[in-house]
Amino acid sequence: MDLLSDVLRDLRLESAVLSVGELRTPWGLTKGNVGGAPFYRALEGHCVLEVGDVATEVNAGDLVVLPHGVRHALLSASGAARTPFGHVLEANGVRGNWAPGMRIEELHRIRFGGDGSVTRIIMGVFSFRDRRRNPLLEALPAVLHVRGRMGRGPMWLERSFRFLLDEAMSGRPGFQTVVERVADIVFVQAVRDYIANAPLNGTGWLRGLTDPQIARALALVHGRPGESWTVASVAKAVGLSRTVFAHRFRDLVGLSVMEYVTTQRMHVAAGMLADGSRALSTIADEVGYESPISFNKAFRRWAGLPPGQYRRRMKDSLSVSASAPRLN
Repeated sequence: MDLLSDVLRDLRLESAVLSVGELRTPWGLTKGNVGGAPFYRALEGHCVLEVGDVATEVNAGDLVVLPHGVRHALLSASGAARTPFGHVLEANGVRGNWAPGMRIEELHRIRFGGDGSVTRIIMGVFSFRDRRRNPLLEALPAVLHVRGRMGRGPMWLERSFRFLLDEAMSGRPGFQTVVERVADIVFVQAVRDYIANAPLNGTGWLRGLTDPQIARALALVHGRPGESWTVASVAKAVGLSRTVFAHRFRDLVGLSVMEYVTTQRMHVAAGMLADGSRALSTIADEVGYESPISFNKAFRRWAGLPPGQYRRRMKDSLSVSASAPRLN
């Protein structure tokens, strides 16, 4: 089982909203925490992305994605005056507030800044219905940075954004769905680029994939969450002693074996709750719990609310997204 491919396959975006910015120095934009994953694709010029105390140089050809939607600033240079992005949208005649699940209605052109050199950027937000359904999202850093070279990005990035922009500007029937599918590919490729190029230090799910036997253990639990796993049974399945396996697993993944088993079960259960109307007893059985009561307690500890309430919240979020004001 190729665990990474399986998890990447589950990274399904719900929507994508985007605009093209023509920004003249000096300029600065700020965005608060959002429920999606903001991204910036630099077409021309240069800028600085600040997330907390960390500054990232963004050059023409680069793509940066913020998987966790954290507060950040995009600046012509460090120290530039900052304006909330919502105010910039209003100044450009764009009405409506972004909300998770909002779909692109048209490609907006945003102009802002002084009278200096121009930076052109594709700006947007990837939206996930619920990021807790996928362990990879929780393991990603605050910023994914795909670097270009000599003003151009990797071939997949150039082709994907060319197609994405063509569809967004076309207005043809079905263009929204096409844009979302291309955006899905862009996000997955950005994740793959990070995995291929970033040093995997510390602990975490991705670090666990660097060890063949621990990766095999992760794949087993991921593929069969309803199995009655114990530390001993997983250790035996991957050919390690219980003690060696338990220590190595915690050192690499940062969780005990059974903590990971529970977490993976909850990821799967969250997906089932959000996607359908199966009885809680059925879901409990499929993720390895003998009774709905024990499942209810475990899910509440993990999510902070019982499974029935979680399901209603997911359905309510879809209704809110469907009725949210469009950016048009």
